[in-house]
Amino acid sequence: MMRAAFLLLMLPALIACAGILKITPVSSAEKERIIKRCEAPFLKNRWRLVHLISGTLPGGANASMIGVSVASPQGGGIRCILMSIEGFVFLDADYDGALVIKRGIGPFESESFVKGVIRDISLMLFRPGGEAAETGSSGEGPVCRYRSDGGVTEALMKDDGSVEIRAYDASLNLMRLVAFKKLRHDGIPGRIELTGYGLLRYSLELDLIEAERLD
Repeated sequence: MMRAAFLLLMLPALIACAGILKITPVSSAEKERIIKRCEAPFLKNRWRLVHLISGTLPGGANASMIGVSVASPQGGGIRCILMSIEGFVFLDADYDGALVIKRGIGPFESESFVKGVIRDISLMLFRPGGEAAETGSSGEGPVCRYRSDGGVTEALMKDDGSVEIRAYDASLNLMRLVAFKKLRHDGIPGRIELTGYGLLRYSLELDLIEAERLD
């Protein structure tokens, strides 16, 4: 019993150190099908999304808030508003190549902190940049791997129909784990689960309240 409990406690650390997946090549036709599935949860058009957010913030504080995002995948632009359940706005920020914080309360006054928020929103809403460098099968399911100067991003198809995103830094340390669940007919996930690794760990669940296509 003690051993099982210890392994459960160590699971996040074991995942963070596991490294990138081993990919077995597949046929060209299968590769195209996998890439289409990999990219299904990411936005193809400009959308306004409203989520109920709960979980644990960096530093250990509990989170319960509403998030409103207006996201434009073509240019990577994001308007982000975070507010309490009662409607008090903690953060109102625009990102379109440069960050503008219109309102920030507490940690959301920090430009570096808000850049981290924008980075996570981009990871959850926009497909990784560039083409899939490697695509095939792994021991955990079909996978697409995207490479950039900053690191590696993998999109993994799970047996339950969900899609998991693993973002690694340049040293291939796992930094973010995103699970897309309850995908709608238009590909938008009904639930997103985000886990951040590193010095300050955090875990958030985003349940979709409303989605409006803007173009």
